[in-house]
Amino acid sequence: MHADDPVFRMGITEPTAIDPYKAQEGEGILVCKLLFTGLLALDRDGAPAPATAAAWESDEDATTWTFTLRPDTVFSNGEPVTAHSFVRGWSRALDPAAATETAYHLAGVRSFTAADDTTLVVELSAPDTEFDLKTLQPVFSPVPECAGPALDPAYNDMPIGNGPFRMAGPWEHHRAIRLVRNDRWNLGPLPEVREVHIDVLDPVTGLDDEYARFLDGTYDYARIPPARTAEAAALDGFTEQEGAGLFYLIPFCHRAPMDSLDARRALSAAIDRQGLVDRHFHGRRTPAHSLLSPWFGKAHTPRAAADSAAAADADADADAAADWTAYAPDRARAAALRAGLGPGSRVQFAYNTGAGHDAWVADLARGLEEVLGWRVELLRTDARGLVDHRTSIGAAGFCRAGWACDYPTPDNVLYPLLHSSCTAPDAAGTAHGDNEGRYANPEFDALVARARGCADPAGRAGFWRRAEALAMADLALVPLWYRTDQRVHAAERITGLHIDFDGNPTLTTVKARKTTR
Repeated sequence: MHADDPVFRMGITEPTAIDPYKAQEGEGILVCKLLFTGLLALDRDGAPAPATAAAWESDEDATTWTFTLRPDTVFSNGEPVTAHSFVRGWSRALDPAAATETAYHLAGVRSFTAADDTTLVVELSAPDTEFDLKTLQPVFSPVPECAGPALDPAYNDMPIGNGPFRMAGPWEHHRAIRLVRNDRWNLGPLPEVREVHIDVLDPVTGLDDEYARFLDGTYDYARIPPARTAEAAALDGFTEQEGAGLFYLIPFCHRAPMDSLDARRALSAAIDRQGLVDRHFHGRRTPAHSLLSPWFGKAHTPRAAADSAAAADADADADAAADWTAYAPDRARAAALRAGLGPGSRVQFAYNTGAGHDAWVADLARGLEEVLGWRVELLRTDARGLVDHRTSIGAAGFCRAGWACDYPTPDNVLYPLLHSSCTAPDAAGTAHGDNEGRYANPEFDALVARARGCADPAGRAGFWRRAEALAMADLALVPLWYRTDQRVHAAERITGLHIDFDGNPTLTTVKARKTTR
């Protein structure tokens, strides 16, 4: 991007969707949030700020929320954005025909009505003191009258939104997405970026290609292959920040062998997290010993999580009180034998290729074979294939996964990944929701409900800690390392670029760097 060529160029892999009813992974959320603006936004510190909603409040028990909208915002086609636009968008996402994976964000919503053009009233089925934060997820976006039903291919590929950019033409699947500035957007200064050219890259080589095209000057911004982190850190445009997310393994708790707690303990204790981080990420990741990232504050640091887990199991035996995320080969082998998984046992490990995971996955698998004597069968697939695998009834063993929070609350980690309502299988046994390991614990569900209904922030944090400690005692998920966003941008050409809560570039703040001639 240059002052005389205000086009921002970057690459991503093919999103699942850019329409808000189904946008879900980082790539889709990047595009969707450029096209749509929701009720709230986040400021630079991760605190909620007004966006389409000028103000909002809940009743005393947090079951009724009222959002008062600005009266002067419009979609890129000129249609006013009203409370009816939000009702239309949410109804569309909840249409059973849509079968969207992101509908669980609306699971606690009993009704939503437009009292008038600027008043949106939301009734919840149970108290939720942080419901306002959940509206940051794109599924809560407004849509214009022309949107039609969720399964409208024309709108899916060229959605009309109310964000700072609009589509320049239909999404060219597996090739490109082109955006232009939406001059009708009035929720902040108009971006200096006039166009956004996004190439859709090969999912197998995409991360390497993205970084290579940054280095040759084609792109203004890129993510970084893990093996190139040390090299990238020496560049002027390198940015690194802790994110509210986690990389982890999903043990498939609904069938052998990972239906056994001892099997999950063996898996976790046989992983040398620090060694993997040092070998594959140049030490620039934080090994995870809890499910909640340190981003959430001191109450959720690894040590605090381990201490609360030990307290929760004060009356249990030594194995129950142990930190099973610590590398302990002897303890791991003993647990494996109790689970009937001695040397020679076959265990499947599924992962997606082409996203920088191949080397560390192979290393982790070798470590399990060396420590436990298991025969680890690697199932390699692309990103879509991994989703299909881990939601299928036949999934066994474990798979790699990553989680980037949609909104800044522990609820967004613990509820979707582990609440029993987020693993509902259909008649064919396919799981719908993000609890793909099919973990179910009524005590955990009850703690989530108590956290949601607690108005006192300290009390609410305590319930989240207890819920997390219980899930860690069960090893419902096996944490590996916390999310760290590492990016590069063309510092010689642009300024003002930051990384947002989703790990994406803030294109509304980017400016061409002025040069002297």
